Amino acid sequence: MSLTSRARVCRGAVAALVAATLVGACGGAVENPSPSPSASPSAAVASIEPQITSSPTTPPAPSPAPTPFSIVAATSCDPSVVPGAEFPPPTLVPSPGAIPVTLHVPILEYHRIVPLADAGKSLPGLTMPPEIFDAQMAALNKAGWHTITLTTLADDLAAGMTPPSHSFVVTIDDGWWDGYVYAYPTLQKYGYVATFFVIADRIGLHDFLGPSQIQALAEAGNEIGDHTVHHGPLTGALPAALAYEIDSGAATIASITGRWPETLAYPRGKTDARVIAAVAACKSLRMAVVEGSGGTETWANRFRVARIQVGSHRPAADLLAEVQRAGR
Repeated sequence: MSLTSRARVCRGAVAALVAATLVGACGGAVENPSPSPSASPSAAVASIEPQITSSPTTPPAPSPAPTPFSIVAATSCDPSVVPGAEFPPPTLVPSPGAIPVTLHVPILEYHRIVPLADAGKSLPGLTMPPEIFDAQMAALNKAGWHTITLTTLADDLAAGMTPPSHSFVVTIDDGWWDGYVYAYPTLQKYGYVATFFVIADRIGLHDFLGPSQIQALAEAGNEIGDHTVHHGPLTGALPAALAYEIDSGAATIASITGRWPETLAYPRGKTDARVIAAVAACKSLRMAVVEGSGGTETWANRFRVARIQVGSHRPAADLLAEVQRAGR
């Protein structure tokens, strides 16, 4: 069996052992709510990859994926695991003797952008109606703010450069279907991009993004980031499980987009020194984010960067005021 074939073992003995470890640590099964029928665009969500009606600001719907996507099992972030996928060059680090920079780029944290009637059992505090998300993006756009991805932010840190004034980052966690159906058209409307953190084990499942949607998002200039394989807590994981979660999540994304992810969001925003070391050991990853109130970004703290938790019904004016304070 070739190296590539061995790398693409889905749910093998290692994966089963890791999944059992993480499910035990997490204390339950993966949540998988189904959207309620309605007259909204989400009524079309009946297959693995939801279909939507095209419009000037709405992307065409890719063809449905026939089955959930297979995990690419990996024990290291080695380019040979996914042949042909683009891997960040080792030169994307600060030059010796370079003067470190401290950046103040607001990073917004979202989870679901979906009508509440279609949110199923998702936590209300992590669910934002599309019209509120649109109002927030409109207010930021009107005030002259523009988006960059987390990878672009990492590039600036490595180069010792300050991004253009009024730069901010949109991150959307977990890889729900509504990221494509609702968030993506709104982002396009204002010329914005986002970093979508996807959970590898949920790719292609009902209610989550499928491979062709992930490809479409990446091709439109959005970033696809690593959110691990199972979204279980990393701080209590054994070393082998920790490496599997981080590295296999990255390899699976690379097999879909043709590019290894360069950023990661810690499940539940939790990390420690041991987890950070495991993330840094994946040589494609150059930045990782936690939960927090936002702050500053430096090369030294690049694996523990805080985000602004937006919530569910935050008024656009209130969010704009916080972004303006954070982006000094």
